[in-house]
Amino acid sequence: MKEKIYMVLTNGFDPDVRVFKEAKYLKEVGYDVEVLCWDRNCFYEDRTIECIEGILIKRFHIKSVPGTGLKQMVPFVKYINTIKKYLKNKEYNYIHCHDFDGIIAGFFCTFFRKKKLIFDMHEIYNDFSYGKFGFIFNIVYKHMLKISKNIIYVNDEQIKHIHNKKIREKLVYLPNYPDIENYLPIEKRYNENKRLRINYVGYLRDYDSLKALVNLGEKNENILVGLYGTGTMYERIKNESTDKIKIYGKFDGVNDISEIYRNTDILYCAYNPQNYNYKTSYPVKFYEAIITQTPMIVSKNTKIEKLVIKDKIGEVIEYANEESIQNAINKITDNYERYIINIKKISEEYQWNNIKDNLKTVYI
Repeated sequence: MKEKIYMVLTNGFDPDVRVFKEAKYLKEVGYDVEVLCWDRNCFYEDRTIECIEGILIKRFHIKSVPGTGLKQMVPFVKYINTIKKYLKNKEYNYIHCHDFDGIIAGFFCTFFRKKKLIFDMHEIYNDFSYGKFGFIFNIVYKHMLKISKNIIYVNDEQIKHIHNKKIREKLVYLPNYPDIENYLPIEKRYNENKRLRINYVGYLRDYDSLKALVNLGEKNENILVGLYGTGTMYERIKNESTDKIKIYGKFDGVNDISEIYRNTDILYCAYNPQNYNYKTSYPVKFYEAIITQTPMIVSKNTKIEKLVIKDKIGEVIEYANEESIQNAINKITDNYERYIINIKKISEEYQWNNIKDNLKTVYI
């Protein structure tokens, strides 16, 4: 009988690309994986149980509104109690918890039970603050590091504050490198209308950055701006845009992603550098642009700026500045093939196959 791993995920899995490729890999090496999702938007009430490539997805439909802070506490506690009851008589040794809220849920679900917690850190949590509750957050965060069997991290910025030797020995590096199989073929689609296709792919929450791109798309007849994804700013951006802007909304991060990048000439990947997570992170779409050979536009004063400049794979802009975005577009289009050549030189470095075996060390 295969050993069972339960993953705790506080979104609806539509699918969550990082979670999917980890679960898929663990299945390939012999584990039975089930993902316990909090469908807080109740988007998937018709798909409570779903099997995707042999991975069982179990969704719990508990209504909550993302981005409303502590107002989500009551439904979050309900989610914890629900999966705790679900796991009560189940046989398993590992519970793999995605993100900070995932490890909190996993901790309470396994309280007084001898189960091994895996803390999969998708973002940077140290010094993160919930206002006057920030000190409590940090106490809880440090305790989760202490009790977890292993801690998975995506970049060095997440762990630079960790000095405890015992905790450092538990660290496992697993960056957001994409699985190339999900992006094939990568050749760009023929562009019939000849307009330059500039797309944003991901969660729509940075209003100022997105609005600057949209404004430019409204004015410049030579470019076609597309926004893929939903988020807290989705309705606002949609209501403020004309039909010149293509707002595609929700997409499947596995089945749709190849076609999205085949229809993307330049990826817009510009975030507010005043936000510490944006400033120091390496978002999935940054690596996606590299493996799909798509030049990109990023913000100044961010970690990814340094790589973009060093490898000459895109251009850097002043945050939310329309003129700066237009200048970046001009530079890329003036020598587009040179950017492609530069990206090809490094694309093999940033693939999931290079680092996926790191995950196996967690379950030894």
